[in-house]
Amino acid sequence: MIGEAADGVEAIKKIEAQKPDLVFLDIQMPGLNGFEVMRSVALEPKPQVVFVTAFDKYAVKAFEVNAIDYILKPIDEGRLKLTIEKISQRDKSVQEDFEKIRKLLLSLDKFKSPLQHLPLRRGRKIVLMSPTDIHYLKSEQGVTVVVTPSGEYWTHYTLTEIEGILDEQMFFRTHRSTIINLNKIKEIVPAQSGVYDVYLSDTERTCLPLSRDRARVLRERYNF
Repeated sequence: MIGEAADGVEAIKKIEAQKPDLVFLDIQMPGLNGFEVMRSVALEPKPQVVFVTAFDKYAVKAFEVNAIDYILKPIDEGRLKLTIEKISQRDKSVQEDFEKIRKLLLSLDKFKSPLQHLPLRRGRKIVLMSPTDIHYLKSEQGVTVVVTPSGEYWTHYTLTEIEGILDEQMFFRTHRSTIINLNKIKEIVPAQSGVYDVYLSDTERTCLPLSRDRARVLRERYNF
């Protein structure tokens, strides 16, 4: 063993710093769960992962999609040896394994608890941001940028992935490249041919696009 972490944020930092070949990752951790840690790790190639959990519903789902392996707590020494042997004999690529894990993450909506914090990055720092503090999110050159009162951050979530985990009552996709916190909207102004300009209540009076199709959905929700 080359290291261990006490919570999700520390796990991300240690994985990225030490670049292990294999990570035993608890699903339930303080700050971020194991799935959120895997989403946020900025390594290529990504390490192989064994999920460790006391909750069989997670383990069964992971097993169904053939995520590397899982171990139920309390950990049995014999089971651990079998897992290590299984990994040492694998001939599939790490990237193929991670793609299976990515699909697992997207399929676990019904097991999710409400999102309390979103792991965001600025430089080498990882910040756990409350969604209520986010003004809007945008996609720029394949990177998801998150704009908050304290500045801009970025995340490894795609805009589509993050749309699926944010509270749909609070966040709304106004355009293919923009998601807005509805609580931060000050004005919605007609532009042309069914398109609108959305002005936020920030000091910059940020203006963001509301596409024709998305405007139709928002009009139905608020009857305007």
